[in-house]
Amino acid sequence: MDMAQSALTQWIEYLLEEKENIPNPSDIKTIKPSPNQFANLVRAEIRDNRAVRRTVSIPGWLDVKAANAGISLSKVLQDALKEKLNV
Repeated sequence: MDMAQSALTQWIEYLLEEKENIPNPSDIKTIKPSPNQFANLVRAEIRDNRAVRRTVSIPGWLDVKAANAGISLSKVLQDALKEKLNV
C-alpha cells in the first residue's frame, strides 16, 4: 500500500508541476475487478514543498546570538510552525 501511495503522490505532483489537470478519482463502487483481483482506496497527501521567501523580524541581539551559535533561523521557524500546527 505504501508503494501505491508513493506512486500516486508522485504522479499527482508531476501533473501539478506540468500544470496538467488532475483526473477525478474513480468511485470504488463502480470498479469491477477481474477474478483474483481487488479494488482498494489509495490516499495521497500532496504538499507543496517549494521554498517560499518570507521576511521576519527579530531583535538584533537575538540574531547575533543565533548566528554565533550556528543556528539556522529557517530551520527553527519551520520546526516551530510544524509543532504549533501539529503537522
